[in-house]
Amino acid sequence: MEALTDTDPAQVGAHALLARLGAGALGRVYLARSPGGRLVAVQVVGAETAGDPEALARFKREAELLRAVRSAHTADLVDASLAAPPFWLATEYAAGPTLARAVAGRGPLPAPTCRRLLAALAEGLAALHAQGVAHREFTPECVVLAARGPRITGSGLARGAGVPGWAAPEVRAGAEAGPAADVFALGAVLAYAATGRPPFGAGGGPLDVAGVEAGLAELVAACTEEDPARRPGLAEVVERCAADGSLADDPVYAGLGALGEAVPRHAVRVQGPAPAGAYGYPPPAGYAPPVAAAGPSLGVRRRGRAGAWAAAGLALAALGAVAVWRIPAGGDGAAADAAAGPQPGARPSAGRSQAGPPTLIRQTAPNLDSWDPVRGECRGPGAEERPPAGLQGAVTPAERDPEGELRPGRVRIAFRLQEAVPGAPAYHVAVVVKPPHEVDAQGRSTGVSDNRQLGFVAPARDVHEGDAARWKSVVYPDDFSMELDGRRVPAPAPAQDSGGWTVVFRHAVSDTEHKSVWCHGFDVGSQKG
Repeated sequence: MEALTDTDPAQVGAHALLARLGAGALGRVYLARSPGGRLVAVQVVGAETAGDPEALARFKREAELLRAVRSAHTADLVDASLAAPPFWLATEYAAGPTLARAVAGRGPLPAPTCRRLLAALAEGLAALHAQGVAHREFTPECVVLAARGPRITGSGLARGAGVPGWAAPEVRAGAEAGPAADVFALGAVLAYAATGRPPFGAGGGPLDVAGVEAGLAELVAACTEEDPARRPGLAEVVERCAADGSLADDPVYAGLGALGEAVPRHAVRVQGPAPAGAYGYPPPAGYAPPVAAAGPSLGVRRRGRAGAWAAAGLALAALGAVAVWRIPAGGDGAAADAAAGPQPGARPSAGRSQAGPPTLIRQTAPNLDSWDPVRGECRGPGAEERPPAGLQGAVTPAERDPEGELRPGRVRIAFRLQEAVPGAPAYHVAVVVKPPHEVDAQGRSTGVSDNRQLGFVAPARDVHEGDAARWKSVVYPDDFSMELDGRRVPAPAPAQDSGGWTVVFRHAVSDTEHKSVWCHGFDVGSQKG
């Protein structure tokens, strides 16, 4: 996913563009939001294709066919413009990593997961074939591992030449790709999923299924037979998979959602280019990117709790590997129900003043925010108040640190204002990190998934302090602790608890008066740690 550029339109049809998803066979593909809020993938036909009558006729014909396809494993056609240029179509967007990204990040999938995946993909391809549409260029990049099951993308719109390493022999010989060619590609894709290696080696050798469970290896080999007539039909493939449950309930599959890219959630760009790293947002009038002053790098922090915050000397937004979000200056949900009262064990410490500048905030009401790593969004009541205009936030796990300075198991969380506001009153931001499950007084996970604890907190910091346009950051777990049962509990390593970890920015007036302004998160997948 990439930020929009000067050359990208702000809107296609009624759909407001959020980001670039990549380039398809016929043109560029964008992530967009419909007027009703639905996320869609919009493919815009490029000028070259629009000027080719044969290619354009094929696009229109197959777009109409896709309109008729209905399957849980294919992306539904939502909208299209087929009568006049610009030609485009919008399909349902499913959040999640591609199979290629998941295998590259986590390695080969176990045989039970592969069988369920193979059965689901065979069902999806069968739905295309029932409408006279062959995929033609089926690869691991075309499989999105969405929360409710895999989605096949790019269906029916390829030119039929096949993709080297995945194409059937008859397609490589120049024949038109048909249903049997899709079966061959399906077998090749599953060989990759089961081994983590190219299905035919680097040089196009024999099928590589070394180490794969015997029954699964036989089925994959049957799908990749040289003779199209000897390959099984998709109904037979599903039957031979003998899948014993929903793929969405498969624990390994569920853990792969963490590898998906976060979806830009808030306002969309209406004119002009987006600031680097902040998908979908125009810069404010007269805005010029601040020049980063000399200072410590992002990985350097002062020692001790009193000096836990660091002014980052690099502009995070200029680093392509770091996703930066502009926090909307309007709440995106109802306020949490403060009347519900504090959680057990969350009482204020005796003898500590409850007024005055905040230091380490404490729980006074249930924290209902929860990060969903599969959908890439927070669930809960939403922001309780509006933050200052131009407030930005960034959450960077060690594996995505562009400088490589974060130690494994660490997460840097940062914020800043895009522009300094001279004379502005203090605005303290406290960062909260909440594990997927509640913890006990020793900081150990209790397994209680309905986690309403506030979470672990870092010392609050005035966003206007020093240069407001420079990033201020903390590192989890080093700079975080939680008050529980009258004692300070150090934050545990993320590897202790697999799942979605929630990050909340709270505007703190005092240690006991604070409201949420933004929610995001990071994931510790089932195979991490």
